[in-house]
Amino acid sequence: MGQFVLWLFAGEISLAACLQRGGLLMEHKRKPNGYVRLDTPCGKIKGLRKEDHLLFEGVPFARAERWEDPVVVDHWEGELDATKFGPLCSQHAQFYSELQGFSKFYYNENAEKRVCAYSETEGLNLNIWAPEGGHDLPVAVFIHGGSFVSGGNSNINICGGAEYCRRGIIMVTVNYRLNAFATGYDDTHKGNYAIKDQVAALKWVRNNIAAFGGDPDHIVVMGESAGALSLQLLLYCPQARGLMKGAVLMSGGGSFERLGTPARPEISRTVWNMVMKKYGVTSLDQLKDLPAKEVYDAWMEAGMTDINLANHYAKPILDGEWIPGTFAELVADDAIEDIPCIIGMSAQDMFPFYLYTCAVEWAAYHAKHGRKPVYGYYLDRRLPGGDDAGSYHGADLWYAFGTLDGNWRPFEETDYRISENMIDYLAGFIKTGVPAAEGLAEWKPMTDTATQFLRFGEELPEMYQPPVDALVSDIRNTLKPFPGM
Repeated sequence: MGQFVLWLFAGEISLAACLQRGGLLMEHKRKPNGYVRLDTPCGKIKGLRKEDHLLFEGVPFARAERWEDPVVVDHWEGELDATKFGPLCSQHAQFYSELQGFSKFYYNENAEKRVCAYSETEGLNLNIWAPEGGHDLPVAVFIHGGSFVSGGNSNINICGGAEYCRRGIIMVTVNYRLNAFATGYDDTHKGNYAIKDQVAALKWVRNNIAAFGGDPDHIVVMGESAGALSLQLLLYCPQARGLMKGAVLMSGGGSFERLGTPARPEISRTVWNMVMKKYGVTSLDQLKDLPAKEVYDAWMEAGMTDINLANHYAKPILDGEWIPGTFAELVADDAIEDIPCIIGMSAQDMFPFYLYTCAVEWAAYHAKHGRKPVYGYYLDRRLPGGDDAGSYHGADLWYAFGTLDGNWRPFEETDYRISENMIDYLAGFIKTGVPAAEGLAEWKPMTDTATQFLRFGEELPEMYQPPVDALVSDIRNTLKPFPGM
């Protein structure tokens, strides 16, 4: 990490070639930390000037009433104060203080425990990390995970964008509606509000990112877990066509129809019919004014009445419009976005064999149909700390965002080297569509016959065949620590 020492000095320092990675060259004078103001197509905005980047927090990208399609923000009154994180979308932690299961595990992984705000009406906001003085920079947009029921964009202990700014890339992290507020379904409401919100966020970024120094025609989307499943479905979504130049799918790439993603509409219809019956109404519009906690509790109660519902009722659904068909149907119609992909997984991931199989099958589909390349990575570094979590589901986020110091674990030199290597590869992919990094091994794409992944572990990155037999023996890596997607 020594090549970035120059960034740590404060004051007025003239930087020539301060962001030279990947051919980017920017010259400007360093300015002290403080505020920065920009003009955007939506209006004036005030953000934060950090040591080596700009940060705009809690920027509204869409507005939406309960169970209504999002409307992309195109104007705000006065100067928008984007100097503090906005609220997350409504979820369990808004209504209940006690964390359980995987939520408690992930909360405890953070060295600093942030207190988040939540809102049903103000949660559709995003954060932007941008190098100062940039022009036509590549843009990465990150979609968080959380089983479509929880999570958000403001956990910068895990998903900050500073390391990408140092490599000449703008990073954007987005919220989207979750749980009961994403899935409302009846004769006039067809759910999939999470997917609709994500498309709205991408459209806002395309319309506005030039004001922050970005190239609106060069947006690569990253997603982890439910975020990766979302991104996979965005490749199917006609409304997202042309918004993405590449995809990085972390623990969720490839067709997951065998695991019920997307779900059948009958799942949502059954759950919401039970909710409406409970309140003696015949449409969701009659529940528009019901307190948010009551909506959430009724939805949870209905979904838990049957194991099949419980496994699928939070997921996006095959609605015939935003998710227009099954994988086989879309292949037959040549209706899946053709962009280069990276698909990653960890050694102690959840559903490890299915993650591996889905990645390999997706690569084979691309290769057989002459589509853009698909690259795989496999993280098998066991995280230090004296427990048996290993390289758990989501562990790659700490490395991929360079945020190891936000975790309580006693990371070692090897971990920081893995992080540096992974970010360099991902930055290469975001810039060029090829995950290449100077001085590191060639990352070769998978094909219908080549199934090697790039391995991030104890040694320098190298091409590697994941241990299929071991993955098969642990079909469902239950509660290590994550029980589902």
